[in-house]
Amino acid sequence: MAQPNIRYTQRHYTVRFLAPAFLGNAVQDAQWRTPPFKALLRQWWRVAWMAENGHPKDITRMRREEGLLFGHAWPEDDRTDVPNEASEPVRARKSLVRLRLDTESASDQTAWRHGSQEGVAPLATSIENGYAWFGLVRRGKNIPDRNAIRSRAEESVRILKIAAPDTYIHRLDTVMELAHQFGTLGSRSRGGWGSVAIKDNGEATAPSVPDGILLDWQRCLKSDWARAIARCEQGPWIWESTKSFESWDKAMAAMAQERRNARLKLKQPAADLRKALGFAGAGRMASPLRWKLMADPDGKLRIRVFAMPHKIPTDSGETLELNKLEQAWRDVASHLDSARTFRRLSGVQ
Repeated sequence: MAQPNIRYTQRHYTVRFLAPAFLGNAVQDAQWRTPPFKALLRQWWRVAWMAENGHPKDITRMRREEGLLFGHAWPEDDRTDVPNEASEPVRARKSLVRLRLDTESASDQTAWRHGSQEGVAPLATSIENGYAWFGLVRRGKNIPDRNAIRSRAEESVRILKIAAPDTYIHRLDTVMELAHQFGTLGSRSRGGWGSVAIKDNGEATAPSVPDGILLDWQRCLKSDWARAIARCEQGPWIWESTKSFESWDKAMAAMAQERRNARLKLKQPAADLRKALGFAGAGRMASPLRWKLMADPDGKLRIRVFAMPHKIPTDSGETLELNKLEQAWRDVASHLDSARTFRRLSGVQ
């Protein structure tokens, strides 16, 4: 599994879905697969890298280091680095990170069946709720309904095994902590679906989340990708529900309503600012206002919402002036601060 002359360290994590997860395979059936987890690692690895390196404008070095660790298939600017040998172009690299998913009982082959969750729609599917809610509606004649990995059932738990070079393992410990605090997986995951809880099984060092994970919200808007969680003078833009929920369906119904409320705050007579929270279409942009379920020690669920704002990507075909974008995020933060259903957290917990 390891490459010659590279010392590897392993980590084992218990992974549990707190809400149904739509991890589609080639035929769009829900199934446990490692690629979504590798994508989750890469996403939060970038955030951790930016935090540790002071958020440079030029991300060339970050992309190079990411390619060296996770692999790449681009020919630009990558060459061999072997002592006493001339360097040569490298057109592709394999990932140095190895992932494996196991069940708690390795002999239980039935656990790898497709997800069995069907028909999750505690809110009515309508135009009014269409953006905030994802119901499993019928997809047309002779087309099967989508299914999901059921939460809080045997099929919702796996052991994630990670092997990585010693020189990278400490940052990956931090990445896994960030994935536990903020990570979601699968289709519509920005809306809380696929909320995941990750518990290390004793090998990981106690991760220290770098201070740079939080960045002034106006600096965030200078970038066209989600590089940090925003903060302002009042603290991080991280909120949690004051109420806990007995079951995922009750939590997700409440979350859908709160998402709708946040978007409606941006539909104003003077200007429609909802574009700041994402839009569909050919140049679609997923919402920078992210939602997730977290588990309390007693097993009940809370809603966590956090903001990773950024400007509208130039290749999206959409625009929103900076002053309007800033106004949109001021309104979102003010709305969540004033909502009796949420409280702002003082830091990454």
